[in-house]
Amino acid sequence: MNKMLQGIAFVLLGTTFLLVALSVTGPSILWAASLGTSVIFNLVGTVKLVQYLKNCKKEY
Repeated sequence: MNKMLQGIAFVLLGTTFLLVALSVTGPSILWAASLGTSVIFNLVGTVKLVQYLKNCKKEY
């Protein structure tokens, strides 16, 4: 799997966990865990997408 697909997958998972965090009614352990997971997945996905874009820029 190349970096672009990995990045998109991580961002989509992060968005899913963000929606789970928003659907929880009040602050709880589930809310904190899903919000933290969302932030981590979105950051990892963004880093992978930026790495992919840097490689594309070097090739052209």
